[in-house]
Amino acid sequence: MGKKLSQADYDKIKRNIVKKLYASKAFVKGHLLYERLTSGIPSHLSGFVDDVLHELMKEEIVLLYGRTKHGDAYQLNVKKLKQIEDLIFNYSKEHK
Repeated sequence: MGKKLSQADYDKIKRNIVKKLYASKAFVKGHLLYERLTSGIPSHLSGFVDDVLHELMKEEIVLLYGRTKHGDAYQLNVKKLKQIEDLIFNYSKEHK
């Protein structure tokens, strides 16, 4: 039986993915490979990255840029910029 992901850990992974894409300016022309998105996430949570990334894609916050010769690449949806910035900056203010 697999472990269940707590809401706090889910939020950490979600924010981590979005912050990395935002910091890399991965919007219209920029992108980040899957390996770069998953680096920096603790090993005990790394198994849940695919689930969180899939949820972000369902919400259309993260888009699949395409497949490159190095793997899948992702970018942020520029149309959801306000929601993305709220996710990053408002969470930081609440938890200081």
